[in-house]
Amino acid sequence: MKILAVDYDGVISDSALKSLFISHNAYCKYFGSEVKKNFGGELFTFDNWEGIQKQYKKEMDYYHRLRSYLELSGDFFVIIKIIEEQIQIKDQQEFIAYRNQLQFDYQFFRELFSKEKEEWQKKSFRKWFFLSPVFKEVIKGIQRFTKEGQKVVIQTVS
Repeated sequence: MKILAVDYDGVISDSALKSLFISHNAYCKYFGSEVKKNFGGELFTFDNWEGIQKQYKKEMDYYHRLRSYLELSGDFFVIIKIIEEQIQIKDQQEFIAYRNQLQFDYQFFRELFSKEKEEWQKKSFRKWFFLSPVFKEVIKGIQRFTKEGQKVVIQTVS
């Protein structure tokens, strides 16, 4: 028997949007009314998520570009801060330099991020799951393996 074991987070589906959803909400809850309010100042919900993505396409595109610089889990905070401050980051070195000059409790933000994620998973795991679109190539590969009689095991990290 052959087994394919795959790490779920970012391999089977694109978790970039889910990470933004949680990071933005955690950031707004942490800073409260002091933040300049990215994305019109709204917390993301399952109901407003699609509309916000369309309405704030420029910010969404910038988030995707910045996410490629992510090295540490606390970097989600850095990305949200960069978007809020409308700072233009050109490359990885600028991202790291900006991150290094921030005075922030990254451990606390990671904990807040995890708590926010758990809350949304409890509200509706099904809706939470579909915040990360599945890569079509992965689906085709899994279908091919199962047709060949191979077992597929998927490990979830969430």
